Amino acid sequence: MKKRKIINIALVVFMVIGIFFVIKFDLVGKIENKIHQQKIKNEASAETNESELIKETFIDKDGNEIVVEMRKIVVRDEETGEEVVMYEDTSEPKIIHDYMYKGTVEKIESNKVYFVVDKESKNGSYFCEEVKDYQIIFDLSSYNTEVDTNVEYFVCDHLTLDFNDLNSIEDLEKLVGKYIRVQDSKYEDYYTSEEYKVLSFFTE
Repeated sequence: MKKRKIINIALVVFMVIGIFFVIKFDLVGKIENKIHQQKIKNEASAETNESELIKETFIDKDGNEIVVEMRKIVVRDEETGEEVVMYEDTSEPKIIHDYMYKGTVEKIESNKVYFVVDKESKNGSYFCEEVKDYQIIFDLSSYNTEVDTNVEYFVCDHLTLDFNDLNSIEDLEKLVGKYIRVQDSKYEDYYTSEEYKVLSFFTE
């Protein structure tokens, strides 16, 4: 059964019949980091026309058909140097809010991250301005990251650490006392209009 996860990361998964799909994390094309810059350079060399667009049909949790249009792109594998053909969703979700914070992880208790902010951006920009220090609490238990393996097309929240899924709170506990960047975003899915949240921690 074909599965599709809405997770906008610059990684790819292998799908049936050798077709590669880019996992959308909804941050691709925005995040300022080395991985993003390399991906943009790679995608810039890809030429897209109508013959390189394909459509795949998925079934959502309510039994509705979701037709997803994808474009062909060619990127270079950073490890092997070989070109890889992939397909990525052409749609974009609606951004409800997109906040960026810089500061220090003060403590982690009861699945909550206590974060002291000294720079922020709340206008969708990745340039953070200095602000008077204040504390913000991220409640990880409010994020529904459960994956429904019985549904082909589903929407769920995402928690990530340096572009990888956050597997356990222990991974974040290593960041206590460290200065990091946090992106707090909320989106509306293009196809189902369902809302979902993405909380990303970056140490680089």
